[in-house]
Amino acid sequence: MKKLFVVAVVLAIACLSSMAFAAEVTVNGYVDVRSRLFENLDLNKSMNNADTASRTTTETAFRIDVNVKADNAKAKLSLWNDHDIWGINAKHNADNQRNITNEGNGGASAVQGSSAYIREAWLDVMIPDTPVGVKAGHMLTQIGNGWFFRDNYGGVDAWVVYGKMGNATFAVQDVKLAEGTYPSGAATPVATMNNTNANDVDLYTAMAEMKMGDNTLGINLSMLKDDAGIYLAPQSTTNGAYGSAQTDNVGTTGMNQKGRLYNVGLNFVGKLGPAAIKAEADVQQGKVENSAGAVSGTANQIVAQGTMPMGALTLNATAARGSGNVAGQSPTTAAPFNGKMTQFLDFTDIGQHYTLLYEYRIKGATGFTNTGFSNTTALEVGGMFQATKSLAVGADLWFLRATEATNIALASGSTNANNSRDLGMELDAKANWQITKEVSWNWQLGYFKPGSAYTTNLGKADDAWGAQGILSMTF
Repeated sequence: MKKLFVVAVVLAIACLSSMAFAAEVTVNGYVDVRSRLFENLDLNKSMNNADTASRTTTETAFRIDVNVKADNAKAKLSLWNDHDIWGINAKHNADNQRNITNEGNGGASAVQGSSAYIREAWLDVMIPDTPVGVKAGHMLTQIGNGWFFRDNYGGVDAWVVYGKMGNATFAVQDVKLAEGTYPSGAATPVATMNNTNANDVDLYTAMAEMKMGDNTLGINLSMLKDDAGIYLAPQSTTNGAYGSAQTDNVGTTGMNQKGRLYNVGLNFVGKLGPAAIKAEADVQQGKVENSAGAVSGTANQIVAQGTMPMGALTLNATAARGSGNVAGQSPTTAAPFNGKMTQFLDFTDIGQHYTLLYEYRIKGATGFTNTGFSNTTALEVGGMFQATKSLAVGADLWFLRATEATNIALASGSTNANNSRDLGMELDAKANWQITKEVSWNWQLGYFKPGSAYTTNLGKADDAWGAQGILSMTF
């Protein structure tokens, strides 16, 4: 009933607004039913004779967007629920928390039962008689092609001031990532948090893009100001991520730390002959101070992606490399680094970035999920074939290496074995079926064969596989 009430209110507001004001109001959205089956995500089925990381679920999600345009202004309100798992709405654990282990950890993850919450709520206005615009609120955003910073999943709070001069676009952006102090050991704010400016986390970015025919070249400069010591906090895991955390990329270890991270990025979107190209290069430098001393260093990343149509067949390829920690260094405190950090730090959302299993559902070379190409060198070849007017099928083969040798202990009770750069291989198959103009049913099937970087004292890691299908209607 709560969900229906929210929908009714949104639709009523849209109708009244269109009647009462000289504004253009449109409503759109989608309804998704997602089926998932993942097997052996901890890669240790044969190690402990228990497949504890298998999961089969069916989930429902919806989104309703209200879009408003009036004169030189526009606004958007987007309400959604993030994949409610079937059968869980009536079952709760002792403290009434939803027992979800998929991406549904946005604003509704601690809400009893099913609920709708805000994905976007922003307004965008052009200053009269100027080429300058201001966009503010809760929005989806990314920097460059999204391989350093991206939140196109649940959105972030931000101010953006932008302008255009000929074919060039300029913008400055302030993304508020945290307000006040996160208590040590907590991944989310609590009611008693100390809301002081001294403990905020902001990401400031200046960016420019130049359009030249079919090509767009961009440059950006970002500074992450982490006075709460959470995004740049060393994590307490052997050879794990420095500045990243499983599921939400927010650290949990330090009220006594603060840091600065600077990132310079170049991005390109365009064509090279018949091929469509997207490329990004990032160089960063940062420093973190805590009670154990200081950690500083430089890191880098480069990602290139291309697609080329050949009749009904479209070929695609990816080459990417993100720098990693020096082999044998464990980022649990500042001291083991001897003042040096080399791993590229990315701040990406919890969506699927490139593979169905590695990095998205299985810990990557950082020791965490959702960390992009950090400490990962990847090469992918694949293609999509338009079999019929409504059906396309394809596959991608990924070769994965750790940029710096590491070992990722996943099995319960295991410890690391020898460091290795061999992360393994993944094959992802796809089938996209456009049933009607509004309804589609898309499937993915992934198989991950881990390399020796996942081998522990309990033995060689086992293969994992997964399947995901999304039946969707847009309106």
